[in-house]
Amino acid sequence: MEIAEKIKTQSIPKLIVGLSAPAILSLLLNALNTGIDGMFVAKSVGTTALSAVTISFGIVLIIQALSMLIAAGSSAAIALKLGKNDKDSAEKIIGNAFMFSILLSLATTLVGLLTVKPLLSLYGANPENIGYAKEYITVIISGSFFFITAQAMNNCVKGMGYAKRAFINSLSSVVTNTILDAVFIFVFKWGVFGAALSTVIGNSVCMLLAIQFLCSKKCIANLKIRNIRRLDKGTIKNILSLGLPACIMQFALSLVSLTFNHVAAFYGGNVAVASYGIMYNIMMMVYMPIIGLGQGIQPIFGYNYSSENYARVKKTLKCSITYATVFAVVMFILIEIFSGTIVRAFGGANDSALADMAIPGMRLFSLMIPVVGFQMIGANYFQYVGKVKQSVILSALRQLILLIPFVLFFPFVLGINGIWLATPIADFIAFIITAIFIRQEVHIINSQSILLA
Repeated sequence: MEIAEKIKTQSIPKLIVGLSAPAILSLLLNALNTGIDGMFVAKSVGTTALSAVTISFGIVLIIQALSMLIAAGSSAAIALKLGKNDKDSAEKIIGNAFMFSILLSLATTLVGLLTVKPLLSLYGANPENIGYAKEYITVIISGSFFFITAQAMNNCVKGMGYAKRAFINSLSSVVTNTILDAVFIFVFKWGVFGAALSTVIGNSVCMLLAIQFLCSKKCIANLKIRNIRRLDKGTIKNILSLGLPACIMQFALSLVSLTFNHVAAFYGGNVAVASYGIMYNIMMMVYMPIIGLGQGIQPIFGYNYSSENYARVKKTLKCSITYATVFAVVMFILIEIFSGTIVRAFGGANDSALADMAIPGMRLFSLMIPVVGFQMIGANYFQYVGKVKQSVILSALRQLILLIPFVLFFPFVLGINGIWLATPIADFIAFIITAIFIRQEVHIINSQSILLA
């Protein structure tokens, strides 16, 4: 149990860097890879195709939400069990997560393929771009087995503290995806179909590598056949309860995407939808490293909270919020300075209407990035220590409770700029409420520390 001992005793800043760096790099590469997809599609096919891929993101986020229900839940549950040296329960979680991933992915594929056209229409597809959108999302849905299972198994690896191995799995997927993107789009001329197919193949690589590691002797807890054969009701309930906040956050992003697509199309047509697609890709490059930081610190919270080592829990919370905030501030400055360069890379150099809308829009959209790190880490903290109620509230707050109503309301008053301003206003309010929750939690931790002293 060397990894467990390290989590309980090593210097917190060193531990955060060691566990989070691979996850941050992995998710940042994934975000960059998604952005590269958008750039390739925009340059090879055009703004209409970029708007189609943007519309498809909403459905992709639904698949991601379903995967996070298992992936985030099993990862948090494993960390909590290993914090109590309960290896058998951890292995039961891994096996059940694997089997449930298979069942969920099969259901997702079946329902998705049967409803693909209505779903695309729901998410804002129009006669101009629905052909591209259907071509792209049909491939993604058909390969959802690889994505959902890869996410579940690789998050089990992360939950045990093997951040470097999880990074290698993800990096292999991204490298595969990027290479195939270039080949399929520019050599074979497969357009959006090629972009989707390369993504599916990349996911299959990650899945196979994660399963191989979980079956190896190097792993603390293993994927075993006896834990796959039958789903345990208590184990599944534990996984789903802990994964619910992450699922809600991803599903909320999908609803936000749906809302943005329709409102943007109403006020600015396909150009506005493509503009939102650019902003979405760039914001993922901000969000994903913060999520990676959260994934890295998850076992630190899980192990130490279970062991009632509240001093390390509090220090981890303080350090992780500080690191997330510093990163967010740096990204805010870069986006404000280089927004024009970014938009031109996504087709703005050849489409003046896209550049005129997306450049000022991106600067408004990103105004409150400096407080996003605090809000995201704060919401994740409650999930990682098993406080589902608080985590659900904070996860739903920014996306469902605030952002969607704001996106619908502000354009009535401010026109197209109201769409872009809805995000920073929601971010600021969510930050204030999260700060109140965190302050109360720190008071509780301090009280518990005193009782244990």
